[in-house]
Parts: sequence; C-alpha cells; structure tokens
Amino acid sequence: DESFSFKYSPGKLRGNQYKSMMSKEELEEEQRVQREQLAAIFRLMKEKSDTFGEMSEGDMKEQLRLYDI
Repeated sequence: DESFSFKYSPGKLRGNQYKSMMSKEELEEEQRVQREQLAAIFRLMKEKSDTFGEMSEGDMKEQLRLYDI
C-alpha cells in the first residue's frame, strides 16, 4: 500500500512533496548543499564570463528566484 504517489507535476510542486517527507535536519542540509552548489555555479560563470557572458546582480537575483531562494 503506497501512501504517497509521485504523479507528474511541475517542479515546484514535486519539490514541495520532497520537502514534506524530509526531517528538519535533512531539509537544512539539503538547503546548505543547494546554496553551496549555486555559489560554485555563479563563481564559475563569473570566472568564465567570456563563455557565459557578463551577469549583473539583477540577472543573479532573477536566477535565484527560479530556484525559490
């Protein structure tokens, strides 16, 4: 008997389903890792601006909104 089903849904809804299954400690760890990964991505993009183009603070904020941060 499955009490939880992962039906197709937009990413944000699925993310919320995962969050409801995690303990507070797991959620905090997940958020910490996510912040570290995003910081590394933005650092790389800044260092390789010839490849990725210049990114303004507004561009970064827009990207962070996509990740619900």
